[in-house]
Amino acid sequence: MAGDDRRDRGEGGLLLLSGLIALVFTRLGTRAGSATGVAGYTAAGLGPRAGQAAAWCFLAGVVTGAPVVCLIGGAYVAELLGAGGRAAYVAALCLLVLVLAVRLGGVRTGTGLQLVLVAVLVTLVVVAVAGAAPGARAAHWTPFAPDGRAGVARAASPLMLAFVGWEAVAPLTARLRDPRRQLPRVVGTAFAVTALLYLGLAVATVAVLGPRAGGPVPLAGLLRVAIGGYGPVLAAAAVALTLAATHAYLTGATALATALAGGAGTRRGTAGVLAAVAATSALLLGAAWAGLVTTAQLVAVPTALFLLVYLGCLAAAVRLLTGAVRLAAGAACAVVALLLAGSGWAALVAAGVAVVAGTRGRPDPSARVRSRAPESRHKPEAGRSEPVDPGTASDVCGQSVTGP
Repeated sequence: MAGDDRRDRGEGGLLLLSGLIALVFTRLGTRAGSATGVAGYTAAGLGPRAGQAAAWCFLAGVVTGAPVVCLIGGAYVAELLGAGGRAAYVAALCLLVLVLAVRLGGVRTGTGLQLVLVAVLVTLVVVAVAGAAPGARAAHWTPFAPDGRAGVARAASPLMLAFVGWEAVAPLTARLRDPRRQLPRVVGTAFAVTALLYLGLAVATVAVLGPRAGGPVPLAGLLRVAIGGYGPVLAAAAVALTLAATHAYLTGATALATALAGGAGTRRGTAGVLAAVAATSALLLGAAWAGLVTTAQLVAVPTALFLLVYLGCLAAAVRLLTGAVRLAAGAACAVVALLLAGSGWAALVAAGVAVVAGTRGRPDPSARVRSRAPESRHKPEAGRSEPVDPGTASDVCGQSVTGP
């Protein structure tokens, strides 16, 4: 994602926050497991209206965030073709149409394909970081924080979009056969891989690119330093990862929409979510093309929506959990509240969505969830285990690694 060096220098703190959130979501997933994910977690601790608000904030975040993720992939396509900035918007629209067609057709990203995509990402980052390392310059780290703490604070909120993802896979974790055993392992692996990738890439971006770190395609810049002119070509592989991330978000959104509808009208719910994504994306990308909105403004809205979702889940966790995880939830809740406050006008938009969703109509009873630990989905009385979706684990890992 595009950004300047002060954003890269704030990634360590956001990684720590992401780790705390991952820990809390893992415990919520095993204690208050729910097919409605964030809606169920929030409802369990704060009530059904809060759960309804969290659900709609998440869905709104996916609808407004999908064009942003595709725009990132579009920037790499434009770099590959050596085209102007307008080409990125056309490429983003093409990517969006492709991923919507795949999701509408009911094709799921299977475990094998998701692991291949993650492997491609790891390979790209390792090649870029290791190959460009000889070009690192200590002078690029001076001054360490050119705009001071205020600059880091301003950059932290929009950069948070690069670290979200736990909320997207929350509805999918209920499909695990043995959440108490499988969920911590999957989430732990996803976070470890994510942390290594982001830290390595952030350090290399600042140390090697220096003033050029603020470009829209920093990975392509590192690959160009590492292996020459073929860098942008290899960076185009990020397009596939963009598709995987967007698809994972859409999968989570449609799963949530279906669960909130009580499992009825699955195809209709999926089509509704995808139609909303298509219409909103066309509007936002068109506005960006015309220069009516900036990329920073596009990023701000879904970031604030996801932060509000996190705030609800973490506040619920403070009430539901105990011990060290409860303390972690409280600390993360305070930081997320500060980040949300730093979102400015976007926070007001997110709050408006939450208020309208939470006060409109009667709360959906399907958002209620028992505060218990779904230790296993094995059914001894039936003598069998409920099958687990083979794509679930890869969606959890893949979304966390390939998120926007």
